[in-house]
Amino acid sequence: MSDGGNELRRLSATWLNTIASGVVTAGSCGSLIAYSFGPRPGITALQVLAVLAVTLTTGAVLHLLARALLNRC
Repeated sequence: MSDGGNELRRLSATWLNTIASGVVTAGSCGSLIAYSFGPRPGITALQVLAVLAVTLTTGAVLHLLARALLNRC
């Protein structure tokens, strides 16, 4: 593949990793900080943990997608 194609693939992988980092940061820090101010009626710790699990899973999937993009020849 040409150098331009490789550079485009690296930039796309970097972009996906940046999005993954943002998803994990917003989901985990935002949820934990909001919960630390005091639980609102109707929001349980289990719901906060569910949000954390979803954001970590989404971030991991995006990261693995970026790695697969880089490994593709």
